[in-house]
Parts: sequence; structure tokens; C-alpha cells
Amino acid sequence: MATEQVRIEDLDYSAILWREDGVWNSIPVPAQHSIVLDDLLALCKQYPGEGGVYAAVGVGEEFFILLRNDNQKTEVVISDGAALLDWDIAEDAADLIDLDWEEGDFEEFEAVGDLHLLSNFGLKSQDLSMICDNPDLEPDQQISEIFKRIGAEFAWQKIRNQ
Repeated sequence: MATEQVRIEDLDYSAILWREDGVWNSIPVPAQHSIVLDDLLALCKQYPGEGGVYAAVGVGEEFFILLRNDNQKTEVVISDGAALLDWDIAEDAADLIDLDWEEGDFEEFEAVGDLHLLSNFGLKSQDLSMICDNPDLEPDQQISEIFKRIGAEFAWQKIRNQ
């Protein structure tokens, strides 16, 4: 259903974050490794992580994908379910978690996927949903707020300031 293939120039940011010995770490991910989620997932599997390894990808200043992998399973949040209608990468993210959806299922700004993926760091699914559903926040502001709430703000800002 999606119509637009993501290109390198469509990516706003891409990063991997993980927590080790109680400290959040982060690295930027080159765009060429981010446009195919299987490549990004393979990179995530190279890092340790208390509670999983996270990848964040911003697309076209429209939405972000937050991916969590703990080497046993993958969880995904798409910040705006309407992106499934327009972007192949959002559809690929939905396929990673076997998200069953049809056109018309989602409202604009409605987050979809595994909304509990940050609950082990204290961010409940309803709080994650509330952040993503806020039309006054741009996607980069939403993801910054999310990482702030789980204590990864410094690691995230390190990526954003590069």
C-alpha cells in the first residue's frame, strides 16, 4: 500500500542507543544502514544492552520509527500510523512485528506497534502514545521527549548535536 520508498536524503536522523552498566550510550548510524530495517536490526544485534538495544530513525520530518531488539525478539513503534499509507519503511517496520492493518485503521498522529517497548525504563504505553499523538510536537521533539523520560537525554543529544 505504501507509495514512497525512503531515500537517504529522507532520513532526519538514525541512531542506536543502549544502556550498559546503568549508563546510556549512543552511536549515529550511517543513512545507508538505516533505509533497510533488516540492516539496522543487524547493527542493533552487535551491541549489549540492559533491557534491549534501541534504534531511532526519523523520516521526512513526518514520523519516526523506534525499534527495540533484545536478540530474542524485536519490537517496533511507528510514531504516526498514517505513515503506513505513504512510506515503505513504515510498512517494513509493521512487517517486522506482523502488525495487521488496513487502510483507514489509523488516525493521523496515532502511534502504532509495540507501545510498551520502553516500559522497562518507566515509560508506560499510554505515555508513549500521548507523546506521539501530540500534534504540537514535531517528530524530533517527540523522540527527544521520549528519551528524556527514560533518562537517555544526554546520549540522544550527543547524537543530535553531531
